[in-house]
Amino acid sequence: MTEPANAGAIARATGRAWEGWVAAFEDAGGAELDHRGLVAVAARDLGHVDNPDWWAQTVAVAYEQHLGRRTLGQRQDGSYEASASRTHGGTLDEAIGAWRAVVDGLTALGGVPFADAPTETATDGYRRWRVTLADGTRVLAQASLRSGRAVLTLTWSRLASDEDRERKRAELRALLARL
Repeated sequence: MTEPANAGAIARATGRAWEGWVAAFEDAGGAELDHRGLVAVAARDLGHVDNPDWWAQTVAVAYEQHLGRRTLGQRQDGSYEASASRTHGGTLDEAIGAWRAVVDGLTALGGVPFADAPTETATDGYRRWRVTLADGTRVLAQASLRSGRAVLTLTWSRLASDEDRERKRAELRALLARL
């Protein structure tokens, strides 16, 4: 059995070891289920955890990787995604403001021009900054709270390969270092 890299985090958060999740999926016919079906199987047993929807997605993706349907960082549509995060420690507005200070005036990221102007949205729990790039990829900066501290997570999506994912992750980390 291939254990996912995040098996320890899954076990701590859900109270079930990876072997138990594999057994639960196999008992439900997991090899025949699509992503949505796997999420539904996981969600049945996660009512007791914080953020059960997120953990159901995480466990389902780990099982898909276990089956060989996905590689690390690969999305359901076959594209890849890179992300990096950094604890800011301030408020949500301060965290997204720190990001804006890094990118204000830029017209490209990683050498790829913006296709459109960046947009921003805000809810009680998040602040988001998004931009679509000329090559069709997207960058999202999201400020959220973890344990009462603001965390800024950068995600570069719609990448074509695992190699792109690794390059873009390095670029995201370099941007976070400028905060």
